[in-house]
Amino acid sequence: MTESRLFVVGVDGSEASQRALQWALREARERGAPVAAIMVWQSHAVLSGPAPLMMNPRLAPHEVRDQHWQELTRVVSECLAGASTPQLQEELVEGHPDEVLAAKSVHAAMLVLGDRGRGRVADAVLGSTALRCIHHARCPVLIIPSGFDLGEVGPETAHEAGDPVLG
Repeated sequence: MTESRLFVVGVDGSEASQRALQWALREARERGAPVAAIMVWQSHAVLSGPAPLMMNPRLAPHEVRDQHWQELTRVVSECLAGASTPQLQEELVEGHPDEVLAAKSVHAAMLVLGDRGRGRVADAVLGSTALRCIHHARCPVLIIPSGFDLGEVGPETAHEAGDPVLG
């Protein structure tokens, strides 16, 4: 992959991450740029400490990984839905989402994320992956807001989207 133009997209299966991937795929087609769809998974504890919260204690790590791989391939194929495919790499990486995405951003032209992942409760307990990526990424970060109409995005409508937010 040509990394200088690479769009890295954080995918977690949420509607917000699907919209982020759809945006990146469309931009990549227009620019002739590659896309890396990255899903991060954790095989053990979500939170460390004396009584860690488990993703699903009945599943073996390889089963958790396999479920995440199936979700990643489902999301990617739904987002492609018959459209021409840019150079696309699907990656499943074990770790903490913000750390993995920040590390992947070193070789990216842009990191693209949805504004909400697994939900407000998870954000309150675990913190916001998007917020941490804004602070630690090594490239520009684009956050696609929930409910944003991707069909309306373009240079001619950019002024209607609102003021830019710099972080």
